[in-house]
Amino acid sequence: MPKQVDPKTIMVVKLRTLGDVLTTFPLLRALKELHPEAKLIMVADGAYQDLFTTHARVDEFWAHPAQQLKNGGTWYRLQQHFAFIRNLRRRKVDLFIDLYGSMRTAAWGALAGVPVRMGFNLRGRKYFYTHRVTAQHRYVVDLNLQFARGLGWTGTDNSLEFFLSPADREAANAHLQAQGWDGKQPLLVMSPGGGWPLKCWAPGHFAAVAQRLAAQTGARVVLSGAPHEQPLIDVCARVLGSAAISAVGLPLRHVAAIIALSRLFLGNDSGPKYFAEAFGVPTLICYGPTDYRNNNPDSPRHRVAGVDLACRPCHSEQCRQARRICLDDLAEETVYNSAMELWKPREARS
Repeated sequence: MPKQVDPKTIMVVKLRTLGDVLTTFPLLRALKELHPEAKLIMVADGAYQDLFTTHARVDEFWAHPAQQLKNGGTWYRLQQHFAFIRNLRRRKVDLFIDLYGSMRTAAWGALAGVPVRMGFNLRGRKYFYTHRVTAQHRYVVDLNLQFARGLGWTGTDNSLEFFLSPADREAANAHLQAQGWDGKQPLLVMSPGGGWPLKCWAPGHFAAVAQRLAAQTGARVVLSGAPHEQPLIDVCARVLGSAAISAVGLPLRHVAAIIALSRLFLGNDSGPKYFAEAFGVPTLICYGPTDYRNNNPDSPRHRVAGVDLACRPCHSEQCRQARRICLDDLAEETVYNSAMELWKPREARS
């Protein structure tokens, strides 16, 4: 591995989802520890540009036009592909780290002539890299940190981080107070969405658990989700009534600031849980077809719920069984009891 590299400019590429982007932050920190004078460029989908406006490690953000590429034709996609390569060549990047690992992103660094190109040892794509990383970890954060270790990083810190501004915190407080929060009631943030439907425990189950938690603890329940998840939010809101606060459609930075104020995050395997991890907020995540060993840290503060089966994790968007046992048979009582166990340690200290 290229441990003697002394780059002046480093580029890290990670496209797609919120969780994918947030789990790169420990690697970005490690790279800056290794090369504090180097310019660090992050490439991610444009929807996540605001996550980097106060990022203490990243010097530049390059927005990948994911939605435009999806809607554009073949010629448009080719134009954007080669425009990126031209810009990359002009920027004179010394070290290119491809965490996404598609044929397209792997080709970017090679066609731009970047001298040191690192990526996962994947079939076909590996030939575009000068140095390849073979996965030795399941947890995605540790997997990403293998790139820093290949460059000589010897640290042990794999904690997540996120950088809020005073304006973010003020906006979060204002939003909560506008919906009746008095600043003293404990907050439970609940996210009943999470990518494709097979990953999601039924919103009615989430609502029933949250209703019991609110009655037991006096908490207000903040319902978080993307605008397209509004139907799931509506199911929960109808059950919770006045205990519910909606955070649907808020900027991600403001959602992060609300989560930072909370006592517990409850949801499916989705991106917002990484905000909770970054702020030390306990999480209880319901897992179906995805693998908790990939996406949850090994910590008593972060627990998982699900039904263990030989067929999971299948990582599939369509269940091959007669019915989806992995989440449909997850009992509300099980989730409620786990949530209360996570809630009590803080209660005892307060």
